[in-house]
Amino acid sequence: MQIEIVDFRRKLLGVVESAHLGGYVLSAATLTARVPLLLEQLQARMPCENVTQQQLRSRSWWSGPEIYLVVDDYDLVAGTTGNPLMPLVDYLPHAKDLGLHVIVARRSGGAARAMFDPVLARLRDLGCMGLMMSASPDEGILLGAVRPSAQPPGRGTLITRGHPDQLIQVAWTAPP
Repeated sequence: MQIEIVDFRRKLLGVVESAHLGGYVLSAATLTARVPLLLEQLQARMPCENVTQQQLRSRSWWSGPEIYLVVDDYDLVAGTTGNPLMPLVDYLPHAKDLGLHVIVARRSGGAARAMFDPVLARLRDLGCMGLMMSASPDEGILLGAVRPSAQPPGRGTLITRGHPDQLIQVAWTAPP
């Protein structure tokens, strides 16, 4: 497992301190430098014309760790000067086959407008799983057919393609 953390506000600093941490990005400049390294890994995992159907089924044409890209405060990443994650958009439809897992968190204010961002729009179009926490109903429908609502801390609606929406409670415990 390789964990790539994008955390401009440094709220996840120290959460992962093991060999699993591939990179910890805390600014647009370092993200711009880190993305080509991720793209290189993903490009190397794209199947060539010699890959058999069995290899495609079993995802055995490449080796290496599953890549978990965790992006906190996405509203800071996709700023007015551009989005350093844009080059990943073409790999998102192949994420499962390439061992790429993308976790994006953003504040709820302005979420309806943010859904036009190319990265978020692609994730939405692909029917990715989403957890909608407390937000203003004025934002409109953001994921699936769910309109946001005010929720107690930790409660949200889990939206998964092909399954009914579920109201869930996320637990948290203080670190030791």
